[in-house]
Amino acid sequence: MKIVTNLRKVVRYNSLYGFRRTVIKVAGRTRNHKLNIFFPVKRGEKNISLIGCGQFGFSTISYFLYKKIGSHFLECYDIDSKKSLSTAKFWGYKPCKNAEALISNPKCKYVYIASDHYTHSEYAIEAIEAGKIVYCEKPISVTRDQLLNLVKTIKQFHAEIYFGYNRPFSKAINDLIPYIKNCRAPMTLTCFISGHKLAADHWYNDPKEGTRICGNLGHWIDLSMYLFEQRGVEPEIYDINITYSSKDELDDNIAVSYRTEHGDLITLVLTSRTEPFEGINETINLQCGNVISKIDDFQKQTLWVGEKRQLFKYNPKDVGHLRAINQPFIDEKRRVNTVIRSTLLMLEIKDMVMNVEESRRYDLKEDNKFLF
Repeated sequence: MKIVTNLRKVVRYNSLYGFRRTVIKVAGRTRNHKLNIFFPVKRGEKNISLIGCGQFGFSTISYFLYKKIGSHFLECYDIDSKKSLSTAKFWGYKPCKNAEALISNPKCKYVYIASDHYTHSEYAIEAIEAGKIVYCEKPISVTRDQLLNLVKTIKQFHAEIYFGYNRPFSKAINDLIPYIKNCRAPMTLTCFISGHKLAADHWYNDPKEGTRICGNLGHWIDLSMYLFEQRGVEPEIYDINITYSSKDELDDNIAVSYRTEHGDLITLVLTSRTEPFEGINETINLQCGNVISKIDDFQKQTLWVGEKRQLFKYNPKDVGHLRAINQPFIDEKRRVNTVIRSTLLMLEIKDMVMNVEESRRYDLKEDNKFLF
């Protein structure tokens, strides 16, 4: 039965993402290096190193780098040596025994970080201090101290750093932005996310990893901050409310809402009562000025501007990974302050969850020391 289910999943993924993306997802799960026959080496300078060789580093970061710029893979490292070796064998990295050696290699120009969440800031700081260009996957920090140290390092070294929040780079959001750009109108945004059903011993559930608020919900917190930035008014006051479905699973099956001094209303629902067959599934609805948008799992978007209606379809499904991961190589970059603001709000919400709080007012002006 499991074989049949997996075959059905492969067929479904092929219809969503296309053949090669499906192959690499299968390769990431099975670590079958023979599947790299579909990804012949594209010659180029080897100057990109990867810290973190789990599913994301293997099948998302490495794949989209390969797709855009080719085989520039230098070294890789993971605390699980088997993952490091299998990633190296598939993509052509050289496995490294520790992160310090990887970062100190003079041939390394770019360091991509996709390790356990609580290590992201530490590795990013080490790479910045070594003069590397850094791509840091989300979350960029899981504590305020980590974030402050990272910000200080970025300022001190005038670092070139890129962040892995990918939804703003999706085609759907790219199509939406021109219609709300600098409109300065109040915004209503709802995001309903069907997330992965995690086992109790999954590493996301380790308290030091920042809960699912940092691991998952941070994506949509960041999306709201990006949309605030684009509409031309960025709030400072956040009245946050959290509804828990159960005090036994504080960061799962949870609703987080916040309203701002500009009349914005944001509602984020994360649920994982069952494993979504096609992976994370999300529905996003927005109203801002005379614009209404409905985004269905980044496969299609219905957009109303006044009486005019447009329908956009996205095949393959596009959540923004290609453009986000290749920020160092294309003329696009997230504004650092927006990502810091979203991280500050995320950490505030994480702190509420860990203290089982249901409401709190957060004044972002009090954290100006974090901003540029």
